[in-house]
Amino acid sequence: MPRAILGQHWLTDKRYSRKIADAVEIDRECTCIEIGGGRGALTRYLISQAGRLIVYEIDRKWVDHLKEFGPTWDKSGRDGSHVEIRELDALEIKWDRNSLKLDPGEKIIVCGNLPFYLTSPLLLRLAYSRLDIERGVFLIQKEVAERIGAEPNTSNYGRLTVSLGAFLKTHILFDVPPEAFTPRPKVTSSLIQMIPHKHVLINDDITDSFERVVQVLFHMRRKTLRNNLHAGYPDKPISEIEELIDKIGIKPNARAQELPVEKFVELTMALMS
Repeated sequence: MPRAILGQHWLTDKRYSRKIADAVEIDRECTCIEIGGGRGALTRYLISQAGRLIVYEIDRKWVDHLKEFGPTWDKSGRDGSHVEIRELDALEIKWDRNSLKLDPGEKIIVCGNLPFYLTSPLLLRLAYSRLDIERGVFLIQKEVAERIGAEPNTSNYGRLTVSLGAFLKTHILFDVPPEAFTPRPKVTSSLIQMIPHKHVLINDDITDSFERVVQVLFHMRRKTLRNNLHAGYPDKPISEIEELIDKIGIKPNARAQELPVEKFVELTMALMS
């Protein structure tokens, strides 16, 4: 049975399992990392397609299940040596090639059906790790997907949008209805695709400062940038803040939800100079 404490809702409709596995788009040249293998709804389709498959699962019962039945799902005729089941909390994964035991040349695709409590922290850790993935494909709550992929000047545009948007471009691929799961959740899910930006927007030396700026500006959404910055950086005179905002072409009465991600980066660099 699914465990409520882990936010588990099993994907039981095989039509959607196949559709999601196809959307992951893996082949024998890929190393696929699946988060939360569970009963194997996706694993059973990924196992024959991937050149290498690494599955993280926290629940010992399902770790044993995947190890026992995984080989029977592989229709590729291989001996199963390309599959590794790792018993570990997904939030404890260290997203670097050395910790993941990946060679420099391996092409990485990350995927998974993520419970609500795991979505934001896991995606933020993956994004901020700067691991050179080809893409991520995740099944998450539709409401969260809309927040992550939101455009400026919309109600869904917020801190999570900007924090992830600095590293990854998100597309919503399709929705998955509640009836595709057991037990049936109260919300619709969406499959998202996340692709790293070709050009780095944030260097390592400003990452922490960038996240602070995002937090400060979205702390009070209805306040202007001028007022939020003055509250968040009390050591800076209001005149200096106004000059800084004007210099990078932002209206002083603008609010955080009006700014594209690039402006948050510019603002961070200006505050650090």
